[in-house]
Parts: sequence; structure tokens; C-alpha cells
Amino acid sequence: MKMRNIIIGALMTVIAAPAMAQQQDAIQEQVAAIIKSGAPDAAKQVAAIAKQNKKDVNALVSIGKAYLAVKDYANAKLYAQQAADLVSNKKAQPTATPFVLLGNIAVSEDDGGTAAQQFQQAMYFDPKNPDGYRRYAQIMSKTDPNGAVQTLEDLRAQRPDYPVDLIAAEIYSNAGKMSKAIEYYDKVQLSQMKDYQISDYATNLFLSKNYDKSLQVATEGHNMFPRNASFNRLMMFNYTDKKEYEKALEAADKLFNASDSLKTSVYDYTYHSKALKSAGKYQEAIAAYQNLQGQKDCDATTSMEADKSISDCYKSLSDYAKAGEYLDKYLKAQTQKSFSVDELLAQLYVDQLADDNSTKEDKQAAYDKADALYKALGEKYPDNAAYVAMKRARMPFSLAMPQMEQLKLAGPHFATLGDILYAKSDRSAGETKMLGDAYNTLIAYYVHAVNDMDKAKEIASKLIELDPENANAKAILGSK
Repeated sequence: MKMRNIIIGALMTVIAAPAMAQQQDAIQEQVAAIIKSGAPDAAKQVAAIAKQNKKDVNALVSIGKAYLAVKDYANAKLYAQQAADLVSNKKAQPTATPFVLLGNIAVSEDDGGTAAQQFQQAMYFDPKNPDGYRRYAQIMSKTDPNGAVQTLEDLRAQRPDYPVDLIAAEIYSNAGKMSKAIEYYDKVQLSQMKDYQISDYATNLFLSKNYDKSLQVATEGHNMFPRNASFNRLMMFNYTDKKEYEKALEAADKLFNASDSLKTSVYDYTYHSKALKSAGKYQEAIAAYQNLQGQKDCDATTSMEADKSISDCYKSLSDYAKAGEYLDKYLKAQTQKSFSVDELLAQLYVDQLADDNSTKEDKQAAYDKADALYKALGEKYPDNAAYVAMKRARMPFSLAMPQMEQLKLAGPHFATLGDILYAKSDRSAGETKMLGDAYNTLIAYYVHAVNDMDKAKEIASKLIELDPENANAKAILGSK
């Protein structure tokens, strides 16, 4: 289900619906009661009422509406056509109502062409009645939204008081033209909108990534309808994407605990989980992600991404065993492998190595695992050899051991990194800086860790090529 529909939920009126909510008049109520009774002579009773009112357009339309309400399209059409004939044959005052009813019947029968013709008739016979224009525009909205809105502009010329902008906004919104929908919604005061229209307005703004304006509209909607789930949801979504996570969690509390007729979706739990994680509430986030995975509409991809997020939460809690467990589930679910995916496990051990909460033994074990994994990655992805060498060179400095021992472990990898970057003819500025840093460390390695002045001078000569004023290189080259 699309996110837009999830947000609005049941509030959104389906504008192509055939029967618009209106007060039933006495005849419609009388006929509806006869139909509901199931009497054998029900049709005759209704025909008698029609005969008594055979010149009354409104009465015949009321009978037709009663039949349409129970989806008896044949009888609905019979009485609607009788009313339309009175108007067409000039035996009654011009009115749009029978043609609007015939159009609505055609909509119910999924006959868009006939419906459009009937609504055009309604506009012709009563240019100031908005129903024909509105229904014609709604019928045309999917195939020609711009033409549909032009029809509404024709209505505006006849009825400047009619809320054309709101209908145009709904038409463009249903056609997926968010910017045009927003343009028309912008023209209308929120106080003139119904709850579902405010929600649709805020939703289009949200999906257009205008989070500030969407939040403003959703908040005003919430103030008007505090227990409306749609506004509480949109507030949570917007605050989350604005990275205001505590406020997002306040909105989430309103959504889950203070909303009427709430129908939750996977998006609700996804955003709630993200807000908890981003707010540093890792234990709660883990529970929320697990709850998300248990939802009926949680697909395999969403569940897989939740495993990665749970792993991240455990990592933030320095629980690397659990972090590895969920990361392993995430990696096993991957259908396409890449360096960035394959590196994730190695990076987890790098994070454990750098974590102040890790013991000396934990750090050593993490280093051994990470180094082995990066070695394998370098062999599998030779194009990433420089990056792998850089990672292997930096890791030893997080080990709980004397600096000289760290340097001994790091030196060979800095040498590999230097060889790769020095031979590269199209080095970037960043790579040149990385090469210079590697050479500076290598000089220290060869001088202090392995006592090889010849290699130190060789590296210093290369460093001078990159940085002629480098004091470290000059000192080495000037030594005896």
C-alpha cells in the first residue's frame, strides 16, 4: 500500500464515489422503506408513487436515488430517465439533478463515457448548479486532470462562491500531481477545509519533502482535531525527518495512545523505531524494530533493514555479540553482494576495537577478526586495495599495547598503501595527502620500529617529491 494512502487512511473521501452524502427527502425515505420491506408488490407501490408524481422532477429523482442506494441500477435509471425526459422535453423547469443522477448511475456501472455525457447535460441545463461541473471534473480527473480543473474554472465563472480550489486540489492530488495540488490548497484557509483535506494537503507537502510547511499544516490540523490519527502520524513523520526526535516521540505517543480509529501500518512502526534509535533510546528501539517485524504488512526488505538497525542499536550498547547476530541475519538476506556490504562485518569489529567499553582481550580478538576480513576483502576486491591497506594500517593504534608495538603492526600496511598510491598516475588531492601521511608514519616505522635507515631515506625521498618543505623528510635525508 502506498505511503500516501496509509497516511490519510479512511479519512480521504473517494471523490469518484457515486452517491454523495445528502439528506434524504420524504419521498426518498418512503421509497427506501418500501424497498427494504421486501414486500412482493414493492415495485408496484413505488410505481404508484411515481405515477402520482409523474410531472415532479425532484420526486422522480428521489425515487431513483433510493434505488441507486441499494444498487438496483435498472430501476434507478428508469426513474432518473423519466425525470430527465421531463426536462429535455421542456415539460419541467431546467435542472441538473436528473442528469447528475444518471451520471452517478453510470459511474456505479463503470461507464465513464456515459457518465461524462450525463454530467455535461447537467451543466447545459443548469449552468449554475455545481454538481454537474464537479462530477464531470471528477470523472475526467484521472485521464485529463488539467482539463478537469479547467471545467472547475468554468464553474468558478458561474459560481464565484463555490469552493473550486479545494476540488481542484483533490483532483490534482488524486492524479499524483503534488505540486499542483499544493498550489490549489495554498489558496484556501485551513478553517475552510475538512479534516481529510487538511490531511491530504499536509501529506502532499510531506511527500514533496517540505517538512516545515507539512508540519505546520499537520499541527494546525491536530489542534483542530486532536484525536485524528492522520495528523498525529504526519507530525511524527515530519519531526523524524527534521531530526527532532524527542518531538517525534511525543507525536508517536499521541498516535498510538491518543488517536481515534487508528489503523497502523508498517510506516508507523518504521518511523517510530527510527525516532527511538536516533534519540539514543536503544533498548526501546530494539523492541520497536522487533514489533515492526511482526506486522502483517512488513515485507522481507523492511524486515531485513530492521535487522541492520537492531544490530546498530546493540553496537551502540556495546553488545557486539548481539550486534553480530543481527548483522549476520542482515547479511544472509542480501541478494546482491558488494564491497560496502561485505565490509559491514569487518567494520563491526573495527567499531568494537575502538570502543572504550571493550576489554583488552575484546580489542585483540576484534583486531584479529577485522584484519583477517580486510585481508580477504583486499583479495576479493582488488580495486579497493588502497582503502583496505589504509584500514589495516590504522587499526593497530586502537590496540591496548605500547606505541612501538602498534607501529610494528601498522608499518607493513602503510608500506602497501604507499606503494599503491605512489604508482597511481591519477591521484586525487585527497589521495596525495593520504600518501604523505603514510610516508610520515613509514619514516617513523623504519627509524624506530625496525631500525632501517636506508628504507627511511628512500621513503623520505619520495615524501620530498610530494612536499619539498617537509621537515621530517629533510631531517632524515640530512642525517648520516
